[in-house]
Parts: sequence; structure tokens; C-alpha cells
Amino acid sequence: MQPIAPYGLTPPFLSGPVPLAAPPATSETGFQDALMQALSQVQSLNAEAQTSVEQSLAGNELTMVESFTAVREADLALRLMIQIRNKLLDAYQEIQQLRM
Repeated sequence: MQPIAPYGLTPPFLSGPVPLAAPPATSETGFQDALMQALSQVQSLNAEAQTSVEQSLAGNELTMVESFTAVREADLALRLMIQIRNKLLDAYQEIQQLRM
């Protein structure tokens, strides 16, 4: 009986040093871009919740649970953004109080 062949794959510890690969070419987003993207997501969740409630009240196929879930998602996203804003304001006030 012959041993099973590895199909051309060698374990990394047998192949010698592995050259470091270049970091993937991704577009770096700054803090402002990330914050603006989060704000737009919150706005879209709010718009979806509003549409969901309107469709539910109009008698479309949406159930109350689906509408309630959309409203809760939008509420949670808004609360998170408010907490982020509060933390940013606290950090700004701390930086203002630094003496040089």
C-alpha cells in the first residue's frame, strides 16, 4: 500500500521562509468618511422604518412585527449615533481643556 500523496501542497514549515506579501490595495477611509457613511446608514434605516410603517398602515403585506422590527432597528441606530456624538463632544471638550 502506498502513502497518500499531498497533491502538490507542502506545509508552510517545510517550504522555507515565506516572503511577506504587500498589503492589499484598499482605499483608506478616514474618520470623517466613516462617520458620514454611518450617518447615511442611519438615515436609510430611518427611511426604511418610515416606509415600513406607512405600508403596514396602508394594509400591505407587512405584518406589525416586521414594522416594529424596522422601527426598533432605526431607533437603535439613532441611539448609537447619539452616543458616538456624545463621546466625540466629550473628547473635544477634554482637548480644549489641555494646557500647552
